[in-house]
Amino acid sequence: MFPEGNVLSTFMFLLLLTTGVRAEKICSVLSNHEVHMGSSFQIYCIFRKECNRLIYRDEVSFNYSSLNSTVVIMSIVNLTRTTTFTCKCQNEPEPCGTDIVPGYPPAVPQNLTCIQEGEFGSVHCTWKTGWETYVKTTSHLWVQGAPTVSYESVAVHEGTRSALFAAYGTQSNFSVWIHTSNSLGSANSTVLNFVLNEIVKPLSPKIAEVECSSRRCQLCPLNKQSVHLVEIRYEEKRGSWNTVSFNNTNLTTCWTVTSLNPYNTYTFEVRWKPGPRRGLWSEWTRIEGVTDEEAPMTMLDAWYIEESTQTVSKSFQLFWRELNNTEARGKITQYIVTVIEHRLSNRTALGKTTKVSCSSCNVSISAMNSKGLSPARLIHLQPITLLPYKVSQTLVNNHSVALSWPRPIGADPVTEFLVEWFPEGRKQQLQWVRVERHLNTAHITGLQPVECYEGAVVYLNSSKTKKATFNRISTWQTAPQQGPFPVSIVPKSKSVVVKWSEIPPEKRGGCLQHYTIYLKDSAGKIQKHSVSHPQREYTITDLLPGQKYRLSVSAWTTEGESPIENERSFKLKHSRETEEIPLAFVISVAGAVFITCLCLLCLCQFSSVQRRFSGCCHCLIPSIVPDPANSKWAKECASDKGEMKLQLNLSDSSMSEEEPNTLEVEEFPQEKLAEDETISTEETQHPGKLQAESVPYQPIITSSYLKSFSNDSSSSDATQASRGTDITVDYISTHGEFSGGEEEEEEEDVDEEHKTFEFFPCPKSPFLGPLLTNGGKLTLDSVKIDCSDFLECG
Repeated sequence: MFPEGNVLSTFMFLLLLTTGVRAEKICSVLSNHEVHMGSSFQIYCIFRKECNRLIYRDEVSFNYSSLNSTVVIMSIVNLTRTTTFTCKCQNEPEPCGTDIVPGYPPAVPQNLTCIQEGEFGSVHCTWKTGWETYVKTTSHLWVQGAPTVSYESVAVHEGTRSALFAAYGTQSNFSVWIHTSNSLGSANSTVLNFVLNEIVKPLSPKIAEVECSSRRCQLCPLNKQSVHLVEIRYEEKRGSWNTVSFNNTNLTTCWTVTSLNPYNTYTFEVRWKPGPRRGLWSEWTRIEGVTDEEAPMTMLDAWYIEESTQTVSKSFQLFWRELNNTEARGKITQYIVTVIEHRLSNRTALGKTTKVSCSSCNVSISAMNSKGLSPARLIHLQPITLLPYKVSQTLVNNHSVALSWPRPIGADPVTEFLVEWFPEGRKQQLQWVRVERHLNTAHITGLQPVECYEGAVVYLNSSKTKKATFNRISTWQTAPQQGPFPVSIVPKSKSVVVKWSEIPPEKRGGCLQHYTIYLKDSAGKIQKHSVSHPQREYTITDLLPGQKYRLSVSAWTTEGESPIENERSFKLKHSRETEEIPLAFVISVAGAVFITCLCLLCLCQFSSVQRRFSGCCHCLIPSIVPDPANSKWAKECASDKGEMKLQLNLSDSSMSEEEPNTLEVEEFPQEKLAEDETISTEETQHPGKLQAESVPYQPIITSSYLKSFSNDSSSSDATQASRGTDITVDYISTHGEFSGGEEEEEEEDVDEEHKTFEFFPCPKSPFLGPLLTNGGKLTLDSVKIDCSDFLECG
């Protein structure tokens, strides 16, 4: 900076400088580039010629004063940031200028420390530089020796620098200091004197692995050094450190840490030091170890609930809490449940619950790990008697409720109270807490807002277990976020039965009070029906038959009503209407009938089935059937020796009952045929006659035969011919060969099992063959009707 008092001296100085201005620039700037923060000073712009001059400060026009035609003076006051000053002629494109940076001189270095890295390592020194100078500042470490040596420093991090030098030979005493400087000033630190034994810092210990048993762990280093102190700290949970120290470790190869808990993961940190008064502590070395398992030491906390069942044998759901790591002393692999009722019954469980079926029994439960079993918890499973006691409740906060209950009345003392609770209707989420017998209050915690709980206070004693129940506990309630959905609407003639679904627990808003059924008819009139929770079925009566309705259901808590949604419509039946049979039922029944008939028709094809069927019909057939040959009509006809006509009604379904058709029958004496006489060809070829038997009639038999006039309803030529004058006689053929007149002998040959079937008509069936298989003419005295082959025809 230039003095402001002597203007003449300043002018003469600037005049001398003008002669030295480089010819290639139109102007030059005269000023310091780094100044003290907040200082005031002047800047000079020197031009080579006269011109229209322009002065800028950070590209903004700046006021100035002229010393003469070529020198311009700019006065700067309280400069606190880096600023650019520019001078130029209006017609010259090339300007001149400078950047001026305000800053501070360096502070005195602080906290100078030196450490020797290892017994034979270099010396590493660090220090604090102090405040920020904002200008270029250099620091050097000076080490007094022969000669004194300067070592340039490097930045470690903001505000900290370091330097490194080697300690050669036998020199062990050193004096060091820091010199720091910049354009605004310089500073020196205090001198640090030390001996290498005092600043030596051993290398960190290297631990290969940690060997642990259930209660202790052993740590062994790989890089053994000349150290006399070792410090080990360990933690089971984060932040809870325990420390143990060891001395004279040159004689010890490993260090053992005791008083540990089984089956826990420990974090170990190890460091060491050359001696109590020598050297420094090394850096920490971190490693982890896991202790071994032991058999569980704590008894399980278990409880049970009785499940509803219709059988004599009761069913109980047994619950237990998992042991923590300290209690389990290992990984629990399974739980052993032993039921004692008449005999031992063991079972294993992997979860936290199991079912036990018994009327009243003792159950023991233990937890098992790889080392053994925990002490057994013995529980007597039995139905619990209800007490008429009232359990009071007081809201503590949104997650806790205080309960109180009366003390028991009676001589049998209570050994312990147990408070159980679970979300309404969900016993599988059972929780419980045990309370000492001299207390009658408890806080149940961990409750969820907008959740409804129920439970009981159980009075445990040696003889009988009893409990007082409580319900509808909710720490905070809202109106239900969702309404129930009508899942079933069964309309009848004058009523309707409606069922609705449960609201999901997370949508109930707390403890439900009741439901409201809204029923709107076609005229818009609304009926409301209130139904208490937990009932979810209701019948609405006194409705109009054939009327259309719309129905919806809502739910209520103490805080309000759920949204009214899920509206459904239905129509009542008319009173004359009956409930329709489902189409599927009709189809299934028809199909079953069809398949049954088809199977029966198929079975009728087998002769064995036909015989069995005929055997079943014995009771339907008369046991005595008259013989037509011995009838009154046959005797009169034989005495008259002439023609006799009979009117026989034919059961033709095509004819009316008022005018039945008749069949004329004539009786002729049996003519005796010669032995060499046969039936004529003309007779056998007649379309209305049956062929006669090839066996001739016996000459000694005299019998009559029946001549029938064909009176068929058909319009065939044969039928019409039978009604003319020339009547064609059709002879009724016998079933099988004619046996002559030996009628009595033939009857004796009949099988005993067919005696009850002396007369039974064999109807024509599409599945049976013709009943008469051989030809022949039928006479009254030789006729023999035998249906012993019923169902075997064909």
